[in-house]
Amino acid sequence: MREIQLNSLSETQRFARALATAVELPMVVALSGTLGAGKTQLVRFVAQSLGVAAQEVTSPTYVLLQRYVGRHLIYHFDFYRLESAAEVWDLGIDELLEQSALIFVEWAEKFPECLPTDRLQIQLEPVESATEQSRLASLSATGPRAATLLSGLCESLRT
Repeated sequence: MREIQLNSLSETQRFARALATAVELPMVVALSGTLGAGKTQLVRFVAQSLGVAAQEVTSPTYVLLQRYVGRHLIYHFDFYRLESAAEVWDLGIDELLEQSALIFVEWAEKFPECLPTDRLQIQLEPVESATEQSRLASLSATGPRAATLLSGLCESLRT
């Protein structure tokens, strides 16, 4: 597991740009964290880095799934309001996982059985600081492709 301190929105944006640059499709990014931790903001910044207009990226809490088209096809799920894995399967996640796409899943910890075994996991948590934008990102990889992504991401953040 790697931890990255994000002390401002600009640092979060830099992290998102590095993620957008390092990702190879298909890839699932499982996001977790409390309400207001910055999950949707992170997706917005990654999508912007891939050519999607910022105003297009909204929280899928009520619609459950958003689709964005930039340099990559991006799917953005939110499991928060779902009550069972059957509801996730009903959304057609299995078909989307077969596409060459970047898939973000907010509240992914609710139904990990619906996600591929090889994914990047990012836990975002607000950190007490002088600014409300400070976050701690804890990253882990659950398979070889995600491990390669994580390694490349960490390397690019060092430079």
